[in-house]
Amino acid sequence: MRLVRPATANDARALGTMLQALMVEHQTHYPDAYPRLDPNTAAAHYAEDWRRRLDIDPACKVWLAADRDVRGFLAGEVWSRPVGEPASSFFVEWIYVVPEHRQTGVGRALFRDGLLPYCRRHGIGVVEGRTVPGDTQWSSRGWATTALSVMRGVDALALDVEGRNADTLGRKGAA
Repeated sequence: MRLVRPATANDARALGTMLQALMVEHQTHYPDAYPRLDPNTAAAHYAEDWRRRLDIDPACKVWLAADRDVRGFLAGEVWSRPVGEPASSFFVEWIYVVPEHRQTGVGRALFRDGLLPYCRRHGIGVVEGRTVPGDTQWSSRGWATTALSVMRGVDALALDVEGRNADTLGRKGAA
């Protein structure tokens, strides 16, 4: 029997452990897509943030899939836009299924039994997320690409503003 339930502050440690595994996996598969970060430090930061916010912040939502063991999670935030459409959406920040439980319906259950009922109850009609170049899993499932993120290091941007391009000076622009 599979159970999807809202995560609580007491789940922060398990969530942090899974997030660390997700970050290691992403850095292995997409090494140039993310800023360099230590998965232990980053996961601990998010786990502490979840521990602090989950029981009190209505915008912070995490669902946990568990049976006898923890199998995955979906985490995100409700976004409101003062200008533009849609006025509100749910932004999926992280979704992770433990490798031995992949292809068993855990990911679908997190959406079906966690996120979708929440969105319907709160009148949220759009779910958004971000992916990395080369990761086609979302587009293959029918998700539309609506925007691309861009990144530029502050030092490189300063050179750009001065009229000098950091890339032509032998420096890496997104460093």
